[in-house]
Amino acid sequence: MEKISVIIPVYRVEAYLEKCILSVSAQSYPELEIILVDDGSPDNCGEICDRYALQDARIRVIHQKNRGLSGARNAGLDEASGSYILFVDSDDFIHSDMIRILYENMRETKADISVCGFLPVKDGEEVSFNTQEEQERKVFEGEEVMHCLQYRNLLTVVAWNKLYKRSLFEQLRYPEGKLQEDEFLIHHLLDICGRIVFTDRKLYYYLQRTGSIMGTLNWKSIEDGWQACEERLVFLQDRGYHQMAEWTKLQMLHYICKNYKNLMQIPEAGQLLLNWRKRFADLYKELETGKDLSEAQRKLYKYFVIRPELYYNKKIKMENREQKLQIWKQKCKRILKGLRG
Repeated sequence: MEKISVIIPVYRVEAYLEKCILSVSAQSYPELEIILVDDGSPDNCGEICDRYALQDARIRVIHQKNRGLSGARNAGLDEASGSYILFVDSDDFIHSDMIRILYENMRETKADISVCGFLPVKDGEEVSFNTQEEQERKVFEGEEVMHCLQYRNLLTVVAWNKLYKRSLFEQLRYPEGKLQEDEFLIHHLLDICGRIVFTDRKLYYYLQRTGSIMGTLNWKSIEDGWQACEERLVFLQDRGYHQMAEWTKLQMLHYICKNYKNLMQIPEAGQLLLNWRKRFADLYKELETGKDLSEAQRKLYKYFVIRPELYYNKKIKMENREQKLQIWKQKCKRILKGLRG
């Protein structure tokens, strides 16, 4: 039986850590190395990690000065001795069969990455742990692997719902000092990945809480996310993934529109917003005559090029019209149903 290294970065999750550790140690696949990386947590997380290490010989603890999520993952990668790697965030928890199922799927399909579905869970919400029947399993290989980025219902960029061959990380590490670190690395992993297998079973339980990194997105997070987009575009163009590069340009337009309005409230973001407007205009010009933009998108994005405020006003009006149309359609259906009855 092959060893799997489970890397759990730990920082300020005292209320959730024990549930996370117990869900990993109770896995039906027993050959595990569980690496708890105490990333300078100021609460009692370090003591909790040490206590569980005394109870389970498979658990190892790394105590380090705070380096952020990337630094904690990298520390775990440097110490991992398993043939496979799994990341679990310390405020989340996993199904007791998750690792076994991911491992079996990987072995059966000779994949380099095995992915499962995940279930968002609200803080305090009760979860049913019944093993779900697999409705669909998909395998992608060759150039199709990079195209998986387009299917966000299958491949999210996050690190944690995936089992990886350890060899994928021989030359790769997460960028330290960055938020949205997964966005920086995922395309590099896919580029060297020969095959991916997906199961639609929701085996990872992702906790949604207000104090988490993803629950408190800020200016730096938006800036880093944008930098990741720019770096990915250059990477895809250099590697000859031309279709994915065009798709990434569309995602960049969407990213600017999604975040521009919020950044308008931050005086320090002025230069970034100026850069974004110029970049948006350039990207729009490259995509304007292409087939990837719908007519509705083309019109909306043209308003953004003229003036971002116009874009948001038009978008609200379009959404209101669409909402009224849906209400009208539902009303017509009820009338027709009444006439037939």
